[in-house]
Amino acid sequence: MVGESREQAQPSIARYGLTISADEARDGTRKVLARKGKKLEVRIPAGVVTGRLVRLSNALQLTDGQPGDILIKVSVKQESEATDQVLEVTDGTFESEVLESNLPVVVDFWAPWCGPCRMIAPVTEKLAREYAGRLKFCKVNVDQNPLAAQKFQAMSIPLVLFFKEGEVVDQSVGAVPESQLRSKVQALLG
Repeated sequence: MVGESREQAQPSIARYGLTISADEARDGTRKVLARKGKKLEVRIPAGVVTGRLVRLSNALQLTDGQPGDILIKVSVKQESEATDQVLEVTDGTFESEVLESNLPVVVDFWAPWCGPCRMIAPVTEKLAREYAGRLKFCKVNVDQNPLAAQKFQAMSIPLVLFFKEGEVVDQSVGAVPESQLRSKVQALLG
């Protein structure tokens, strides 16, 4: 029909923001996005930087029953001062940094592939910031430091050991609540 214009419906775009850690940005990650009772897995590629847009093409068809994309703007959480409070310890530095420390020491045995380890890391970073100067917080990558992991029997991770005067006085295994770690930290100071 000449002279008649037909309006074409534009697909909708739903916009979201997603904040990921620097490690997740470096290595890539998968996140779950919930929308209207439906869950979508979002793959964030390795090497992503703040401001990067990830498009889920025609995802609104799955969640809303209509054509459209979901557009996710990625923000990378910058390394905070808390990370500086948690010292990375190796097989070579474990004795001097932990066993010979003048302060009580909390040591987190972890691995980059361990989900529960990533859950507990922000808690240890927060506690490290709060107890700076009174306690020392360290972390040991069990994949890169097999001697320390073997010596302290880090068979299940995350394993958090509490040292006083070079001796293990308490431990915590698994992704435990902040309140549980906090009470163990306070007992270590007592």
